Amino acid sequence: MIDRNKEYESLMINAADSNDSDHQSGKKRQTAGQKLYKIFFLFTQNATTNGRFNHGVHCATNASRPRKIALFVVAAMIVVHFTHSHFEIIKRQGSSNSYSIHFKTKEERCKFDKNGPLPVVLMAFGRSGSSVTWNTLSLLTGDKTIAYEATGGNQNKSIAFFNDIPDHINERWASLRLCNIQRRHMIESQKDGHNYAIVGFQWKPYFATFDHPYALSGLQKLADDRIKVIYLTRNPLDRFISNQKHKGFVRSKEVPAHCNVKDVDCVTRHKARQKGISIDVSVPEKRSKFINHLKQAVEKDFAIGERLDMFGVKHINVEYEKLFDADARDDEYAEEWIRMLKFLGFESLEKLTMGDIRSTFEYAQTTEKSHEKIISNYEQVKAALEGTDLFDLLH
Repeated sequence: MIDRNKEYESLMINAADSNDSDHQSGKKRQTAGQKLYKIFFLFTQNATTNGRFNHGVHCATNASRPRKIALFVVAAMIVVHFTHSHFEIIKRQGSSNSYSIHFKTKEERCKFDKNGPLPVVLMAFGRSGSSVTWNTLSLLTGDKTIAYEATGGNQNKSIAFFNDIPDHINERWASLRLCNIQRRHMIESQKDGHNYAIVGFQWKPYFATFDHPYALSGLQKLADDRIKVIYLTRNPLDRFISNQKHKGFVRSKEVPAHCNVKDVDCVTRHKARQKGISIDVSVPEKRSKFINHLKQAVEKDFAIGERLDMFGVKHINVEYEKLFDADARDDEYAEEWIRMLKFLGFESLEKLTMGDIRSTFEYAQTTEKSHEKIISNYEQVKAALEGTDLFDLLH
């Protein structure tokens, strides 16, 4: 015969702990309501069959007392049954045995709508062309949307972002953000009549935070929700040069992050600023620092791709140089864009040309392709990289 008292005690002890064990074993996590429902069920069995509470304390000998308790518990079960989606048991971050019961807000109960715009995460480091890539993608597929740098535009902001994620949001932070962005655009489209095809946010994968528990669990949740991730990479030397160009001009009108295609003065300032950039490789210490910076950048690009693979995240790696190839003719097929659009499910756009792509650009291309024309001490940099695996970064 089943010992209801022992089963009840076991459920009470393990109700919260099952969050972790279920996650590790790959089982679907129970909501707090489902756990409480089981506890109430066993409690009812105890009250009606044994006339006892679970720790062996006898109820009144009057038979009506257990029945009243049973009726109360049944009523509680009904309430829990219809409201379990509003509550959950939360394990506090950094604690092995501290839990709380949390009431979920409307935003926290968000569910993806298959008829809504496609939720996408764009992962890229700074100066990789992420804004213009997203802008172009949204215009190619529908009306313009903006993907903000949700996890922070620099390393310090990224650290603060992940440290500030509430325990009750936990690994759902990325999926919930995407879901609510999707919901907001669906509401907006009903008002303005726009066709928003893709929505999402940017995630800069700084190594200082990419190992954060919520970064890791957030990736797993994205994989579980089958969310698509675009990982955009750019030649690390070009990113280094771009950062040098913008150094001291963050949020500056003189050298803004981007130039509108019609803003000739802005483009002129950008091109003037990038000429004569010097990279100090004059002494061994400076040369080693520069080479190590490029090596780490290459390794990070590879490691991030491996991390996405490890968690089973549906992703595609696209290259800035292929997306924005200035030498490509207008009548050439935009192969890298087509590959990315097919991954996202827009197969009907498989015959786009580079001319089609360029016609949607809202931001002008301001980067000179030849390093020899940009770097004032090009020969010194070339000599520093010669004989290393990084030499091919020069063009």
